[in-house]
Formats: sequence, C-alpha cells, structure tokens
Amino acid sequence: MSPPYASRVISWTHLVLPALAFVACAVGGVAYAVLTDRLARRSLGVARRGRAITVPMLVTVNGDQRRGRAVLDGDDIRLVGSGVNVRVARRGYEAAAVRRGQVDAEILDFAEQRAFTDASGTRYLLGPLEEWEEAFDASLGAPTRPATRARLLRAAFPRRALGPVLLSVLAFAAFQAVWTSGHDVEATMVRVVGDEGLESCGVAWTEEGRDEYAEVDCYSPFPKVGAPVLVRAMAWPFDESAMDHEDTYFLATFLLAGAVLVLGGVGTAVAMGRLRGPGVPLAPLPTPQVTHVVTPARQTSVELGRDAPLPDLLSAVAAREGWEDDGVAAPPIQPRYARYLMALSAGTWWPGVVLAGVGLLVEGLPHAMRFALAAGAAVALLWAAFRAVTAWLAIRRAYVGQVTSEWDYRLVRSLDDEWFAVLFLGSTPHWMVLLDGPGHPAPVGRCGVRGDLCDGGAIQLQFGGEYWPTLSPVSRVDDELVSDLRKDLVERLG
Repeated sequence: MSPPYASRVISWTHLVLPALAFVACAVGGVAYAVLTDRLARRSLGVARRGRAITVPMLVTVNGDQRRGRAVLDGDDIRLVGSGVNVRVARRGYEAAAVRRGQVDAEILDFAEQRAFTDASGTRYLLGPLEEWEEAFDASLGAPTRPATRARLLRAAFPRRALGPVLLSVLAFAAFQAVWTSGHDVEATMVRVVGDEGLESCGVAWTEEGRDEYAEVDCYSPFPKVGAPVLVRAMAWPFDESAMDHEDTYFLATFLLAGAVLVLGGVGTAVAMGRLRGPGVPLAPLPTPQVTHVVTPARQTSVELGRDAPLPDLLSAVAAREGWEDDGVAAPPIQPRYARYLMALSAGTWWPGVVLAGVGLLVEGLPHAMRFALAAGAAVALLWAAFRAVTAWLAIRRAYVGQVTSEWDYRLVRSLDDEWFAVLFLGSTPHWMVLLDGPGHPAPVGRCGVRGDLCDGGAIQLQFGGEYWPTLSPVSRVDDELVSDLRKDLVERLG
C-alpha cells in the first residue's frame, strides 16, 4: 500500500508534461515569428507589383496601445482594429513629422509610429510593424484604387478570432481526411468495455492476414458477442484503430463545421461593426517646440551627432517624438503596499523556494541530499530577507522628510513608454532614476530630491510642489551610460 503522503509527492515523471508544454510553446512562438517574417517578405514583392496588401499596424490612442490592419483605399490609408476606424491621406502620412519608436509589450513587436490627431483633439500614433515597413512604404506608391469590401472585412476581422477559426478549419479538414482515408470492414463483436453509461464495443476483424482489434463507440442495446458490426478501419498512421458508423462521423462533422461557422460568423459580425462609418479622418500632429533648453548654445536639430551636448540631443528627440504634446500628468497615486512590494522584490526569493520545493516534494531523494537542499534553501531565504529589509530601510526614507537638494532635469522616454529622469548640473548628467507611470511631468525643468541620492539609493522627485514616486534605485550616470544613451538618441533621430 502506498504511504499516506504519496499523493502529495511529485515524481520526476510528473515534470515531463510541463516540459513538453514549454517546448511546444517555444516551437510555436518560433514558427509564428518565421511565418510572419516570410509573409512580410512576400508582401514586399506583391506591393512592388502594384497589388493591394494588408499591413499589421501598431496603434496608440491617447496612450492606449492597440493593434490594427491597414489597407489602401483610394488616396487614403484605411486603418481598422479594436476601437480603431480611421483614415489618413497618403501624403499626410508621409508628411507626419512627429515620430516615435514603440514596442508592443505583449509579443515584443517594434514599430516606428507617426503622430496624428482628429478634429476632437484625440491623439493617434500609428505605424507598421518593423518587418512590414518596406512592404508598407512600397504600397504607398501603388496605383490609386478603392479597397474592396472583402479586403476591408479581412483587415477588420478580429485577430483573436482568427486563430480559433483556422484551428477549427484545420481540425475539420484533418478529420475528414482521416475518415476518407479509411475503409469499411465487417468486424465481429467481442465484448463490451467500460463502466455503465461510458461503454465501448470491442470488435475484431482480419485484414491481409493480420488479426485486428479496436474499441469503438456503441450504444444500448449492444450487439451480441459474435454478431457482425460494420466499422470504419483507419489507414496509416491510425491503422490499429477504427470508428463506428452510428454517430461518430456525423457528430464530429457537425461540431467541427459548426465551430467554423459560429467563430467565422462572430468574427465577421465584429469586423462589420468595426467598419461602421467611413472612418475618422486624421491630420498630422504639428511638431512641438521644446523650450527651456539647458544648453541654448546649440539649436536642436535632427543633424546632431553623438558628440553633441546630451541636453541638445534630448531636446531634438523630444521634438521629434512629441513628448510635450503628450500632456503633463499629475503624479500617480501609489498604494501604500507598493513600497513594501518594492522592498520584497529587492530580495531574490526563487532559489530558496525552488530548493525547498525540490527537497520536500520530489520522491526518492537520499536524506543527506534533502538536508543539503533544506540548508541551501534556508541560506537563500535568509539572504533574500536581508536584502529586502535593507531595501525597505532605504525606501522608507524616500517617503518622509523634506527636499535635500535641487537639480535641473531632463526626461528620457524608453521604447516601451517608461520615463527616466536624468539629473543635471549645467550640461553634465549625474543621476538617473525610473519614474512611476503611466504619465510623466514636463520633459524639462527643475526638481527637488528627497531620500538617499547615492548609487543604489531610493529617492522621490518633487515637480511643482508634488512628489513623484520612482520605481528603481538611483543610478550614477557614468561615461558608459552616457555613451549608450547618446547612441540610442542618435539612432532615434534617424
């Protein structure tokens, strides 16, 4: 008899299925990336031949990131997606001066977006995914022709429904292929298998000198033992199985075909709803003028090189990407428990948890190994606790007291819309820290500092009398960081 704790013990064999699932996800992700890349390259040739293509786009509406697809519709670019139905003149798209790189955090797609606004002042950032840029640029020179209704529906079809529809179609086609490849045989009833209400019929037959046996669905009243039963014998690689002729084929066909029709119908209805109306017209957003330059000797310009003063590079990138036009936000209200979570995250807890889990749950380990795992887990957890307590003592000082110093600052935006504050003395950067989001203060100005302004310290910044919480320790800006920052800014100026 198994010991009472056996059901709570994990065997090594129990890790096989999670490992296989992980491998399947990794292979699926790689296959998806390869497929989309090949489709983008193929679409480039199609666009160069003057034919219409549908281009996936990354869209940001007032800071809300979305996905959509764009098609050419006459002299306009028609873009549709979840909560998006807009049109932009081709010339207006090419003339848009405010541009910014953006990363889709969901699947790490990159796009250089251009900024537009509608009549109500809503701001839109939109651009093709990186691998589709060449194809999209080539399509802008295609002959002017209105988009067909079918192409618009295809562009508006919800991306989340497309996968289930394709899987349903493939499942339907696969089942029909398996059934068609088989052949009917007259088998002999051998026995009834299974519990009451879940019975199957075991049948046997002879084919090409081989004795075959399979279990097929059957229903009461069951055939008598020895009675003939017509079944569908499967072909290779399912040649050791069979299906019944009663309901399996019709039920599977009905369910799979119904899934295709239902999912396709729902997706089409959603697409028609997205296409309701002619689309909101957009105009390019005017290029903002960044003021309060720390070093006014050099005028901001997209021709600035890596040797230009860092404040001038930041001003040029701010003008190109339109940071001021985002609007200055109020400091986010950080819940009280956030500071405790920040302190806990300073400790690395997972090694201790993993060691403890292996020692307690994996069966068959020697006692000496269990003791070693427990000791390792205790050391790892104690070290994580020490790091968390040390971080809390530093974080706590950032939430109390008064401003201890004042600095000029400039904001730096990352490609995934995180905002860093760089503290300057004159034109020389000294410190950098990540601000809590999603909004940001004015991109240029003067701020107060509260907390431990040292490498790895915790601070809060005061903008206009209000304290802005931070999400990272303070980092000293050394030569290597300045070089990396310059390189990134120059690349973004393009």
